Amino acid sequence: MTQRKRKKTAMKRLRRKAVEADFTGGTITTDAGLLLLREVDQKLNLVNQLAQAIPDPRDPFYTTHSQTEMLTSRIFGIAAGYEDANDHLQLRHDPSFHVAAGRDLDVPRDDQDYVPLASPSTISRLENRIDKRTCFKLHEILVKTFLDSYEEAPQEIVLDVDSTDDPVHGQQEKKFFNGYYDCYCFLPLYIFCGHQLLVSYLRSSGDGGAKHVRPIIKLLVKAIRARWPDVKIIIRGDTDFSKPNLMRWCEKNDVGYVFGFGVNSRVKQDMVYESIQAHAEFKRTGETQRRFRWIAYRANRWKTTRWLVGKSEHNKQGRNQRFVVTNLPPIAAELLSKNPHACSPSLNPEEFYGTRYCIRGEMENRIKEQQLFLFADRTSCSKFVANQFRLLLSSFAYVLVDGLRRLGLSGTPQSQWRVDTIRLRLLKISARVVSSVRRVMFHLSETYAYRSVYQTALMRLCRTD
Repeated sequence: MTQRKRKKTAMKRLRRKAVEADFTGGTITTDAGLLLLREVDQKLNLVNQLAQAIPDPRDPFYTTHSQTEMLTSRIFGIAAGYEDANDHLQLRHDPSFHVAAGRDLDVPRDDQDYVPLASPSTISRLENRIDKRTCFKLHEILVKTFLDSYEEAPQEIVLDVDSTDDPVHGQQEKKFFNGYYDCYCFLPLYIFCGHQLLVSYLRSSGDGGAKHVRPIIKLLVKAIRARWPDVKIIIRGDTDFSKPNLMRWCEKNDVGYVFGFGVNSRVKQDMVYESIQAHAEFKRTGETQRRFRWIAYRANRWKTTRWLVGKSEHNKQGRNQRFVVTNLPPIAAELLSKNPHACSPSLNPEEFYGTRYCIRGEMENRIKEQQLFLFADRTSCSKFVANQFRLLLSSFAYVLVDGLRRLGLSGTPQSQWRVDTIRLRLLKISARVVSSVRRVMFHLSETYAYRSVYQTALMRLCRTD
């Protein structure tokens, strides 16, 4: 019987030459940049720590894929831009993922002895057998990784705390309709120190923005001071976190705080002069005007007087007033309690507001990296704890990419690249992979645009000092 040959797709010719494409190029990967993340993981020993912290109830005799392999596949996949475990139906054959997971490439894919990496169903079973105690242990690894990143104890660290919405669209446990975000969502809590992530804690959006913040801060401060007894710790957050119990705890435990403070009629009265002055100057110049002052204030529920920084701004949109409460000015709370009109701190209120509070906006960029580029909002499991684990997987993917930024790109213009830029320019690279008895060779393109950046990062990560 005559068999018809399938007609090739006819592409537009290049002058006199035909242009054709096929899939016979050999073993090729599009994620050769994962070699960089592999070196970061070797330095941080991250995935091995995670595998040891997660109990494995499986019978070793029937186990094909170790937890280290599965965690490597999932975390490296998130970093490379693959948001779901379903993507691993194809990624389980990718040579970059095999090398990252410690697998040899000697057995051809068409050989009967060939064993691919874990399938989506195997990874899903891992995600759904995690419990709360394990999630706590994984958070301890986040904190330990942060502490280990310093060669010497710092004099001062600032912990930025904030929450964000994580919309859900199914029948997930603890979903709740949040009126502020106008959707059913979770409300994860994040704590960063600079670019480094310490906490990613999933909560129901019905609990409020400050739910569990004080016990988390207590545990965090205890862990940090166990390593660095003399470090000065400052907690920084928006209005959601200016709760009396948290501020009292900070004051009793020598922890500084800078929190946003809600506007009320009492503090508005204290800013009348500054507001009038800013409004008059705006009318005269047409340019945005800001005025600041220190305010000694005691709310009805407070047992002591505290310092506020008031800001009154006038622009084309009208008046905008903001307030910050803090215990950082060097005036004792006892003095304020006895004399609420004690002299204002010598610190410039405008400088304090700009350098101590406004910088917290940088943390929101780190949360965006988590949510938008590392799929922290892919919390589609029915079980709440499984969704917490997914959030942690995204967090550890962030730790690896930020480790590449911190260890491989520090001091270069590329140290300010976002996660998605690092992925596009350093991770998503095609290469031809050739495996022999003595080596596995990744042949990258000669015309690769960021070759020098790649080589610099690889050289720094492979240094043994």
